[in-house]
Amino acid sequence: MSTTAMQKKMCLFVLLVFALTALAGCGGKPASAPANTTLKVGWDFEMPIADPVKSGYFLVRSGIMETLVAVDFDGRLVPGLALEWQAIDATAWKFTLRPNVKFHDGSLMTAKSVKLAVERFAETAKTIPLDSIEIVSDHEILIKTRKPVVALPAYLATPESSIYGEKAMVDGKFTSLIGTGPYKFVQVAQDKSIVTEGFAEYWKGAPHIKQVINRHYPDAQTRFMALQSGEVDFIRNVLPANAKLLQGNAGYQVAVSPVGRVRVIYFNTEQAGLADHEVRLAISHALDREAIVKDVLGGYSKAAAGMFPENLPWGNPAIKAGEHSVATARALLDKAGWVDNGSGIREKQGKKLEFNLITYSSRPELPDIALVVQAQLAAVGIKLNIQVADIGVAEKAMVSKNFDMVLVARGLAFTPDPSIAFEDFRSTSMSKYRPNYVNKELDSLLEGALRETDPAKRQADYYQAQEIIDKEIPAIFLNYYVHVDAYKKTLRNFRIHPTEAHVLTSDLQFQ
Repeated sequence: MSTTAMQKKMCLFVLLVFALTALAGCGGKPASAPANTTLKVGWDFEMPIADPVKSGYFLVRSGIMETLVAVDFDGRLVPGLALEWQAIDATAWKFTLRPNVKFHDGSLMTAKSVKLAVERFAETAKTIPLDSIEIVSDHEILIKTRKPVVALPAYLATPESSIYGEKAMVDGKFTSLIGTGPYKFVQVAQDKSIVTEGFAEYWKGAPHIKQVINRHYPDAQTRFMALQSGEVDFIRNVLPANAKLLQGNAGYQVAVSPVGRVRVIYFNTEQAGLADHEVRLAISHALDREAIVKDVLGGYSKAAAGMFPENLPWGNPAIKAGEHSVATARALLDKAGWVDNGSGIREKQGKKLEFNLITYSSRPELPDIALVVQAQLAAVGIKLNIQVADIGVAEKAMVSKNFDMVLVARGLAFTPDPSIAFEDFRSTSMSKYRPNYVNKELDSLLEGALRETDPAKRQADYYQAQEIIDKEIPAIFLNYYVHVDAYKKTLRNFRIHPTEAHVLTSDLQFQ
């Protein structure tokens, strides 16, 4: 056979192979591309890789760390790394630990490792008056407190109480992120993104997502553009206007859900002017809460009636949203002796009715709300100066009592018990959010509720505490937070958790 003939035959053979391959691809089951297993997330807040007792929120949100007690989507306490717990007496609780839980370094979770983590949490957070922790067995511990703490299981659901491996500590210092969660910390990349990988030995089963790239976008518009460009698959905390744009796009899913958070203005009740209850009441009447929900938040919220939203079980149903009445606000200020002499700003004894309000832009709607508050107060003769700073600046101002008013989006359910939210209003509070307010009756109620073992009596104490706060107005609750996240429609099984703590779970997967 000639060389030319052999070449023709070889070409026919190659063509036949290609044809058969194509037919195989067309018939029977179609050939499928491997599913995407890398998730790229755009976060709204900073992503601290740090000791969980100091900054555990991102570590739990990102699925690196877990706690003894978990919270379900109805806000109820459920087993986490602890299978069960029970009060032995007023100052002793026994926790039974989940067996066969592995840390990211391959070691098993034991009573010893749990004891270490809980002791450090109690020492740092100061919410648990810890006496001692006894190891009963490899999977049982007995926690004893110096006084009754009925909310102990709830305190052990807060992210700062995360459990970590013994090798995370070196010479008394936290050095390594060795958690139990579905995603294992790998590295901080050159672009400052945080890379985690699915933990194959996770106690609930290996996650579908094999790698997560976490990026921080402090600006909401930049986050939105990163989602649209494909730079990330999922973003948190979407502006209302952007959410409406995405809801009309077939390629994206918008998740909207109320969470345990309220936008609130705290007053320094010892500051000149604000020490007067009638001035605080006038400010409350001057604020149109419904207009803020409609005009600033695009309807993604609800005007507040007291501290707690309906999706949390602790609110007093007798408390109603503050009435908006410019006429009432003006009459109250007249009664308090604040007079407008023609400048548009009220005065009293030569001093203008003028306050400074601090807020922050990491919650992108807060500066816009502040501008509306400024305009609504101007309508009754109060001048408001706005300072937009970092959230740390706002917190430092409150702790140092160097503020007039602070506007924040206050999380209420990171610790799923009302006592933490009420800590803001106790006169000896160590909370970062303090209105510099003293009421001995309120102090007595709150301290009694911490010891009350009867749930009905405890709820009654908290109802009465809310009535005092509603009457005295050390703070104004504006509206309840509705969280808005957005992601590519190919991502499955995401839900907004009411505590905002659990974001990246082992259930997530791409279609």
